[in-house]
Amino acid sequence: MSRIGRCSFALLAALALTLTAADDPKPRGLEIYFIDVMGGAATLIVTPERESLLVDCGWPGFESRDAKRIETVVKDVAGLDHLDYLLSTHWHVDHYGGAAQLAERVEIRHFLDRGLPDPASPDAAAFPDGPKPADPLGVAYRKLTEGKRTVLRAGDKLPLKGVEGVVLASGGEVIAAPDSAPPNPLAASAPADLPEDRSDNAKSLAFKLKLGAFDFFDAGDLTWNIEKKLVLPVDRVGPIDLYQVTHHGMDISNHPTLLATVAPTVAIMNNGPRKGGSPAVVARLKALPSVEAAYQLHKNVATKPEENADPAFIANSDPRGGRFIQVNVAPDGSTYTVRIDRDGAPRVFRSR
Repeated sequence: MSRIGRCSFALLAALALTLTAADDPKPRGLEIYFIDVMGGAATLIVTPERESLLVDCGWPGFESRDAKRIETVVKDVAGLDHLDYLLSTHWHVDHYGGAAQLAERVEIRHFLDRGLPDPASPDAAAFPDGPKPADPLGVAYRKLTEGKRTVLRAGDKLPLKGVEGVVLASGGEVIAAPDSAPPNPLAASAPADLPEDRSDNAKSLAFKLKLGAFDFFDAGDLTWNIEKKLVLPVDRVGPIDLYQVTHHGMDISNHPTLLATVAPTVAIMNNGPRKGGSPAVVARLKALPSVEAAYQLHKNVATKPEENADPAFIANSDPRGGRFIQVNVAPDGSTYTVRIDRDGAPRVFRSR
């Protein structure tokens, strides 16, 4: 072969390798972002297929503060130009109230929730906190979601590609127990029920998300007695790697038996500077043998330093907030990395 021929062959081979690399991109993992909405909730999930699910969307008002913070993470950090799904766990303003303001900034293609009351004859027991027919936020949500809503019940699958997601609780009902599930051995030590919670918190939509060996659990603001049903008399959840601390870390949630049963490795609390972050819940998490790191979005300025997480695991010491927490799960789910905002020290944890 001539020198020119050899050079041409080398160029063709290099071009072929380049094209092959372009056709075979590096596998992606799962991304989870805990966005600071000042004691509300907004958790962005981006699947390996680049589908996006935002769980709750923070408060309305405040000059669109929460919508702006979510938009920054969606567009500038996660690199998305739209949201595939917005899931509202329940009908409290700090979880669904920011939907209309967010939709002005980010395209939202579909909506998931636990159901809406019939405007003509609302069921006060099923929807204790609305949205009422004349509630401006409820009216805005209905208009925004018309023709684009799906109601999720316990046992339903989340409509996401590349991950497994199942609804564990919705509307006060929990998923059926697995066949032949053994009794939970922690039943004998379970604390007593609290008075029945008649608020919408007890109706919260809870789900578990799985990628390979990695499991994530988010229960919105689910409260004590319904949490108990998820793990007693049998466990319906299973072990968890990453736990979004329920109800902003309030102590009418985070049932001790649920925590001991799911035994998370990492907990992330979406509290505010003066909302959530109960000292009792912080103590429960610190006492769990399984927990290697317990993060808070905010330092609770109303409690003692020792009643908060380790300062290294608190995203916002400034009450004005704005810093988020991100989790990056390996493509096979074997490990996951937790980092505060874009500049925090990464910490790697192994899935069980």
